[in-house]
Amino acid sequence: MQYEEDEEVMNKAQELMHPQGKGDPERAKSITVDKIIEIHQFMVVEMQKVLTEFLSLPQESRRNYSSKACETTAELLVSIAVEQQLSVHCEDVEQAVIRHEDVLQRNQEFARCTEQLANMMQHLTGAAQPRVDKAHFVLVLKHMADSTQKAKVFAKKLYEDYRSKSCDIAQAYKRFEDFGESGDPPPAGVEDMTPVEMQLCYDEYSTDPEVRTVWEAAGVENNLMMSSMMQSLMPGGKTSASSSEERKGKKMKSSEIVEMQELMVDELKRTYEAAMKSPTASPKTLWRSEVAMQMVQALASAAVERRYGVTAEEMTMAGFQHAAILQKNERFVRATEKQQDILMSVARMCQNE
Repeated sequence: MQYEEDEEVMNKAQELMHPQGKGDPERAKSITVDKIIEIHQFMVVEMQKVLTEFLSLPQESRRNYSSKACETTAELLVSIAVEQQLSVHCEDVEQAVIRHEDVLQRNQEFARCTEQLANMMQHLTGAAQPRVDKAHFVLVLKHMADSTQKAKVFAKKLYEDYRSKSCDIAQAYKRFEDFGESGDPPPAGVEDMTPVEMQLCYDEYSTDPEVRTVWEAAGVENNLMMSSMMQSLMPGGKTSASSSEERKGKKMKSSEIVEMQELMVDELKRTYEAAMKSPTASPKTLWRSEVAMQMVQALASAAVERRYGVTAEEMTMAGFQHAAILQKNERFVRATEKQQDILMSVARMCQNE
């Protein structure tokens, strides 16, 4: 970061990372899909090193660097490591990725790596930005907690009505959509924050009891844990270093979580099939994919809670605690993959693909 204000140095860094040429076509041909995956796995490891080192700096020091300088430097360091340790040129890798684009789009490990790289870069650049003050952060969390509680009450009532056939799937969708649009706006002067910004703020203010209380009520931790757990369950995935063993939650056996996940998938499938038969999901009246996906997940989660007395948050917590075991459980991994497939099918249904 010493030369971030030196235009010549930064331009040279950009040239190193994004050369004028597009790489050597012959060298790119020799880079297989498996090699591309290996390279991206290595990039994840190197990027984690950069992020860890940057986060170890005092907050005052981190804020001396611009987000652009952080991004440029991180890309440069990772690129140099790839070329030195794997003996491949990054521009050749980029060309190889383009050559194998169709295959890579369907590769879960490649998707996991690219998502991790993007998340870590966002975390890195976010760590260089000034945090909002504690009072603002608490207001954001309180608004989220209030919205989360209302959503839980609504989802439970919607499920009971749908289960008792007081409403069909089309009516359930309309109610879900209306509920989302009728949400209370945030207090004046309170802006939305990204998950990365919220995590960084929590890291800074977590010693405050009020912050910890509203953080838990807002459910932010569960969302972050779910994302981490889903990544860890993909091939080659690893559980987050932030161990869930320190977090408290309802005690459950891994076998119980497997059964819940399988029930979740059954309910998702049942709801998806009902939606496919609904005339309002036809090309003439397309559903919004993000609303439909949230609805089927909410109904499935409510079904699990009704049978097992376990909320979605508690299931997430328990799943994270048993992630190391569940990652090796074929039934759970298979159910998780089916869950993702069904949700993607819901999205395609809405897009009429």
